[in-house]
Amino acid sequence: MSRPATTPTTIYRPQVGAPVNDLVHPGASGIYMGTLGGRAYLRPSGGGVEWDTDPNKLEPVNPGAELTPVSQRSTRRSPECIRLPDGRA
Repeated sequence: MSRPATTPTTIYRPQVGAPVNDLVHPGASGIYMGTLGGRAYLRPSGGGVEWDTDPNKLEPVNPGAELTPVSQRSTRRSPECIRLPDGRA
């Protein structure tokens, strides 16, 4: 009797500092800080309190998912708004 063919499952192991999605907490993503005592530790990408999660339930963040276009991050500036220390424009 032959065994059914199965596809091997590869568990994602991020590098320290890599942005990851936490599949245990839907919608949560953070920066991978390491694994200790069988738990993965993540911190919010903007800074904040770390949390622990199942290290087998991490996936890489879609490249560019956390990036926002520069045009959406800042307000438009015109040359007349810029003043040098001596008052010149």
